[in-house]
Amino acid sequence: MSFVRSIFGGSDNKDAEVDDDTSDEISSSSDTGFLSNLSTSDLESSLGSNGTGEPDCSTISNFFGYWKSLVNQEAKFQSKLNELTKELAIRDAEAHKLKFQMEELQRDAFAKSAGMDRLESELKEAQKECETIGRTIRILENDLENQKKRNILINRELEEKTESFSISEKDYKSKIEYLENVIGELRKRIESLEEQIRILQEEKLQLTKRQEEIFLERDEKTKQITDNLEQAQKQKEQLEEKWKKDFENLRTVNMVREQEMLDDFEWKLRDVQQNCKKKIDEKEEILQMSLTHSQNKDKETEELTKKMESLTLLEKELNELREKTSDQNTLMKSMYDEHEKMQQNEENLKNEVKKLRNMIDLEKENLQHMQRLHHQDILDKERKLQQTLNEKKVEIAIYWEEKLLNEISRLKDELEQVYIEEKITAIENIKRNKDECFQKAQAQWEKKYAQYLNEVHTLQNALEEKDKFYKDEIVKQQSITDQDIFELRRLMDKLDMSHHDKYEKLTQKHEAELERMKEEYETMVEDREQYWKSEIDTLNSTIANMRLQVEDENQEKLKVLIQSHQSELEQWENLIQQKKEAIQFLEEKYIAKCVQLEDQLNQLQKSHSGREVELLKTVDSLKNEVQSKESIIQDMQSNMDMLEGGIQVLNKELAEQNDVMMKEKKESEQKLKNILVKIEKIQEDNEKEQEAYRLKFINSQKNYQTSIDHMQRKYQCLTKLFEEVRQRYERRESRQEDINTISDLKQIITEQEKDLNCLNEEKRYFQMKLMALEHAYDQKGSSEDESLKDDLTITESNTTDLTNLSYESSKNHLMQDGHDLVPMPVPIGLTDLSQQVSFISIPPTIQECDE
Repeated sequence: MSFVRSIFGGSDNKDAEVDDDTSDEISSSSDTGFLSNLSTSDLESSLGSNGTGEPDCSTISNFFGYWKSLVNQEAKFQSKLNELTKELAIRDAEAHKLKFQMEELQRDAFAKSAGMDRLESELKEAQKECETIGRTIRILENDLENQKKRNILINRELEEKTESFSISEKDYKSKIEYLENVIGELRKRIESLEEQIRILQEEKLQLTKRQEEIFLERDEKTKQITDNLEQAQKQKEQLEEKWKKDFENLRTVNMVREQEMLDDFEWKLRDVQQNCKKKIDEKEEILQMSLTHSQNKDKETEELTKKMESLTLLEKELNELREKTSDQNTLMKSMYDEHEKMQQNEENLKNEVKKLRNMIDLEKENLQHMQRLHHQDILDKERKLQQTLNEKKVEIAIYWEEKLLNEISRLKDELEQVYIEEKITAIENIKRNKDECFQKAQAQWEKKYAQYLNEVHTLQNALEEKDKFYKDEIVKQQSITDQDIFELRRLMDKLDMSHHDKYEKLTQKHEAELERMKEEYETMVEDREQYWKSEIDTLNSTIANMRLQVEDENQEKLKVLIQSHQSELEQWENLIQQKKEAIQFLEEKYIAKCVQLEDQLNQLQKSHSGREVELLKTVDSLKNEVQSKESIIQDMQSNMDMLEGGIQVLNKELAEQNDVMMKEKKESEQKLKNILVKIEKIQEDNEKEQEAYRLKFINSQKNYQTSIDHMQRKYQCLTKLFEEVRQRYERRESRQEDINTISDLKQIITEQEKDLNCLNEEKRYFQMKLMALEHAYDQKGSSEDESLKDDLTITESNTTDLTNLSYESSKNHLMQDGHDLVPMPVPIGLTDLSQQVSFISIPPTIQECDE
């Protein structure tokens, strides 16, 4: 329309300049993929050569030349039509077919007119959608600001968590160092205790040897004491015999001398008594000295036993320290293993980050390569389409292209919004769950750690109290034993006094008992003889009866068998033989039993005679024991046995107390082991929960990838439909209305290309800014922070793509309305999306749209 205005002079200079700009920009555009014919652009450039708007002679001549070419083309077409009419006249047979074809073409025309009406209604709907999209753009901008704020907060939280993790690592390292120092001290202490144990064992061996020597000396002294007592008794008897002999000799002396010698005799008796008393006193002193010496040795043995108990306690402590060191070594190993696992996880995360960066670089390179190839393909297609396509096809293609782009962009926006929202919610839920689980687990662990420490303290206090209690009891038992020893000494004195009286009584009783035992023995022998005779008679009678019964039973059985099996003797000969063998076996068995019974009778008789001999021997032994008894020695031995029994009782009590202590120690060790097992179970449960969350996150990512692949397939199907529709619309004829719309759309395309250039520059600026930010984060953050930041950048890029698409649709709507556009800052990712969508150009048919 611009060249018509330039001819008639009805347009201003501004219109001419606008037409020049549009013609130049249309010739330089390369993103849309479709351009108009060279004829219209040449005409417009030639008509708008002057800046004043007045037509030149050259432009008019060019216009008239173009007009003449059109007239010549019309003449050619008319000649062709005449030829066709002649051919139609010649081909009357094909007239019916052509009529049918004309009807079909008319139907197609009606359908296309209906499609145009639908397209107008869809244009109106698209305008309304543009308005709603503008509103959504504002909402999305607000959402972007909110998300940026949230990202800042998340970054702060991550920094705080990294600081807390670093602090916790320092604490763990300090604890590990402290435990190492403690372990070194414990090892030194163990070595010192082992040396002490060696020394104590040597002392123990020496003490055992000394104890054996003391026991041997004590036995020798007891033997010496007994020998001395026997010698004193013998001397006493000798003195009594001498005194009796002297007394008898003195009786033979004359009566006169008896009176004279009475005084001398009494004096001698006194001297003898005094001498005897002195000897007895000296022997009693010797006995007391030996008793004191034995008591001292007993005390030394008790002290040695105490030392042995202390050695056992030291051995127990050493075993406890060894167990503690082993537990601490296991804890250290577990801590080292955890530290190594943390380092491995950090290395794995760093490797994953490097892999992701390499993948991003490869994808960038692939995208650039695809852009280049795509650009070359577009240029080739433009060259081909400039020769083949008409203006109407281009207009319709651009119209449907914009509509499909809007629909595809809308679908992509919805999908990406859903994906971003689901991803953000999933990440937040996972973070919350993990933080809650970590806090709960940490609180539980701290509570259990405090409980276990309290239990350990209580157990240690209980052990100390029990040690004190047992020591006090040992002291009490020692005091009680001392008192018992003093009482035993007092009883010994009493027993010495009462022993002489008991000895005389025992001799009298012994003689009476011997007479009674003889009488009882004679009566017992007579009773036993009568009893065994009666038993022998009964056994003989029973054996005879058994024989008679067996013989009677066998005869009866034989008679029955003979009577019942006379007719079948030939068939049952084997059975009869078996029965005869059984009868023989029973007879032999009963005969053997009889022989055994007879042997038993003989053995009983022999045992009876042997028993009589044994009884006689026992009587003789009793007589010998009664004669060989010595009361003093038995009393002393009984007292010594009492003392040894008391010592054994004390040793048993000490052993029982040690067993109780060992049981309590084992129970405390089992409690500690159970506590460690619970802690390990809690750690395993935490690891399992982390793996479960990781698997859930992987499954969600797989679901998102499947949905994206499904949408990409849909996208490919639409592109295939688009290419099929191109071939259909290439055969379609053009109209003047379509040419006008194409010229308007070219102006819109030029403006879009300007905006795209601005956006490309902004994209480069933001890319440089992103590279700087990534470099800064690489220097500062750890591997976990880098992975989170990559996810955030991906979400930001997706949201910016949505805003760019909505911005383009709203801009197109405004340009159709005729408003001036102001370039807005567009984020990263728009050029890539435009390059991905640029190859779509031809819409589907009306029937396919309805489907």
